[in-house]
Amino acid sequence: VDAEFELVSKWFEPVVDKGGAGPAADAHASTKVLDMSCGSGLMTRRIAKSGMADRLLAADFSEVMLLETRRRFQEEKLDVPELLRCDVARLPLQTDALNAVHAGAALHCWPRLDEGLCEIHRVLAPGGRFFATTFKKGAYAGIPSQANDQGGASFRFFDVDELEQLLTDAGFSEVSVELEGRGCLIARCVK
Repeated sequence: VDAEFELVSKWFEPVVDKGGAGPAADAHASTKVLDMSCGSGLMTRRIAKSGMADRLLAADFSEVMLLETRRRFQEEKLDVPELLRCDVARLPLQTDALNAVHAGAALHCWPRLDEGLCEIHRVLAPGGRFFATTFKKGAYAGIPSQANDQGGASFRFFDVDELEQLLTDAGFSEVSVELEGRGCLIARCVK
């Protein structure tokens, strides 16, 4: 996760660096970052410690995960970020509200992926940045990568071209998806 945080920090730098020339450079602007599908807050805590966000939000569909995020922040004596229990396909945020969104090891879990990506695009301000990681189709034998015949949900894994198209279809103008190792896909997008 530390290696991923370094990548996230570099990708977000143009929109969260208050000393630079990006959207966060305005002295009156508040830098807002969302960690979507935050789980236990592993990346959220790193973002908090870095000071890159004036306003940090941690969102997850699971109330249990949000409680765990809160517990870990308190355990580390960190200010607890705003915690949002929500579906990525229906974010309770204003349009153009955020500078950056992170979604680590998450896209493959979103049952309404197309809608979720469109929502991420909607809540990002123009020039805002999205960083996501997920898994490559076929990289992990024995794990179903689509809904099963009985209609049950399972993970959805991706090919590079497929994920690039999904992100482009969601409205992102700059899209890059790369394979890291055998099975991790890293997506970087700009609104």
